[in-house]
Amino acid sequence: MLKKNDSNYYSMNDISLAELADKYQTPLYVYSADQIRKNIQHLQSVLAKYFDSYRIQYAVKANTNPHVLKIVKETGIGADCSSPLELRLAKQAGFPMDRSTYTGNYESPEDFKRAVESGVNLNLDDYHRITDLKEMGILPEFVSFRINPGIGRGGFEQIVTGGADAKFGFPYEETRKAYQTAIEAGVKRFGIHMMTGSNILEPFYFAEITQKIFTIIENSINDLGIELEFINIGGGLGVPYTKEEEALDLDQSFKMVSEVFKKNLPNLNIGNPEIALEPGRYLVANSGVLLSKVTHVKRSYRNYVGIDAGMSTLLRPAMYKAFHDVKMDGQEDFLSNEPSDHYRICGQICENSDIHPLDRSFNQPKAGDLMLIENAGAYGFTMSSNYNNRVRPAEILLDGSSEKVIRVRETEEDVLKNVPDFELK
Repeated sequence: MLKKNDSNYYSMNDISLAELADKYQTPLYVYSADQIRKNIQHLQSVLAKYFDSYRIQYAVKANTNPHVLKIVKETGIGADCSSPLELRLAKQAGFPMDRSTYTGNYESPEDFKRAVESGVNLNLDDYHRITDLKEMGILPEFVSFRINPGIGRGGFEQIVTGGADAKFGFPYEETRKAYQTAIEAGVKRFGIHMMTGSNILEPFYFAEITQKIFTIIENSINDLGIELEFINIGGGLGVPYTKEEEALDLDQSFKMVSEVFKKNLPNLNIGNPEIALEPGRYLVANSGVLLSKVTHVKRSYRNYVGIDAGMSTLLRPAMYKAFHDVKMDGQEDFLSNEPSDHYRICGQICENSDIHPLDRSFNQPKAGDLMLIENAGAYGFTMSSNYNNRVRPAEILLDGSSEKVIRVRETEEDVLKNVPDFELK
């Protein structure tokens, strides 16, 4: 997606990133609509190769900008929402609600009311909420359940969403009780869901999870006389953040998943459910780059390159110790074993966690240099904050040769606009 010219300056969609940084200031999120479409089309083509029908539901939380949602919606897929505002944005963007899912956790009555009224497929994190919905008088005709299989995996401990330490779903041993409770309450239509981790790069993992779901179905609900409309294996499709990581082999992944479907479905009494999945990162991560200027270089007990995009702009390195590859615009890639050339990238926030993991090798970095932080299209702006009263950055969408501001940079006045009886002077 990024291109480098003979002078080592980078462009995206043949638009100079340095010019964008000068025009819109830094830090700045830049996304490629073309790359988003390419990612979705690739996933669609692989699924169509192995399945007669399927559901892709974009995990809205990965990047919630309404203009990004519009690009995703135009590819014909559904949405996976986890809050009322995400649901509202998805509906306004035009995502089909009957092909979309609301998967919350620890919902309030108002959350439930808005989800049910939208017509989205409700995916419950705890089957005891069936009772709450019935008492509220809003029990829908369709319900899916999020099962915790007791196992999980992810790129970091904090993004593992299955297993004994995960707050999501209910124990798989209670699956039968969940569906019996729903049947007795009057639910007519069903799905099943399992999401155990994030950013998985191992192809066999998805077949393993799919087999786990089928085993749970066979042991728990096969004799209940219900048909499942979908079997949702969650998200978790990974992208490589380091040069050493290999890209997920999508074809091999879903070839193996389809074999699990073909092996199990004929022996079960659950109808002909579609496969469903809810990728977020895989669809948008590599579409985005975060542009940031070097503000200061310091030599202390270790060397630091300070940039204007701290943890309030990109939280992942501080929260997960997540690695993002970086480029220095206008410079060749620089590798050195000299300690004097090794630096930690850090931001301006007054927290010692505001540091990117691992030393990076730079050739005499200086204030004003433009740094490109890659794979910033997912869980970037959407996790940003005003901590330390830093304003949040602008977002730019490149579509072909055009550029569009899809979020204006905040001002200091914006940060304080909701404080009553106060005017910033």
